[in-house]
Amino acid sequence: MYILPAISLMSYSMLGLVPMLGLVRWAKTFENATDYSIQNTVRQALFLPTSREAKYKAKAAIDTFFMRSGDVLQAGIVRLGAQLQFTLTGFAWINVGLTLVWLYIVSRLARQHRKMGF
Repeated sequence: MYILPAISLMSYSMLGLVPMLGLVRWAKTFENATDYSIQNTVRQALFLPTSREAKYKAKAAIDTFFMRSGDVLQAGIVRLGAQLQFTLTGFAWINVGLTLVWLYIVSRLARQHRKMGF
């Protein structure tokens, strides 16, 4: 669960310090490849210890409402950043902050998973 947030934190921190467009391409390629290959599997594995009924209800809620809410939040941040005339560096530091929140959530999930005995 920590792999993609760690990659994102490293990528966006680097972009915040060294804002180069070529670096954005490599960072996003690495991030998207990791999301597709590892993170998607990890996301599905989180549902393994749940009951069948909870699994299908939770997956439906996450795949519809929460994923789309994230898309809306992203659009709002981009709009606000555009209005405030953020540069590449500004957006990178916003992503660093969001990634730190993501790491906190992942640590809470990992703690809960350990409590369940898995």
